[in-house]
Amino acid sequence: MMKKTLAAFAAAGLAASSLVALAPTASAAGCVASEIKTGYRGPGTVAYKASSGCKDLNLTSADSASGWDTWDWYAGFYKNSSGAWTQGSRGFIKVDDGYYELGSIVLVSDLTNGRAFSVASYWDSGDTVWIYH
Repeated sequence: MMKKTLAAFAAAGLAASSLVALAPTASAAGCVASEIKTGYRGPGTVAYKASSGCKDLNLTSADSASGWDTWDWYAGFYKNSSGAWTQGSRGFIKVDDGYYELGSIVLVSDLTNGRAFSVASYWDSGDTVWIYH
């Protein structure tokens, strides 16, 4: 009986630690996620920087729309104080299709809350990216 109880506690502890390890960093930082369809070398779907724990535009997932490739170059865009679209200083960054840790691909740093933003693809439009902000 004692061995079964200890085994149950060990299993419960392992399950709890697995849940903590799988919890996304974004939720811990209080980030908001937005799905963006990219534009061709310019803004695509427009979203607005959330008032959250995230200061940056973090690309966490990319899926190229082209049937012949599994990557593209992505750049963050935001509307400046004059209302003009401005490309982020990091420019276009090559990203393979897949999922990425929060903070590993930052398209724009320190974006003001409420600011309009978007993402561009270099080779084509209509790619799907998830931005945590």
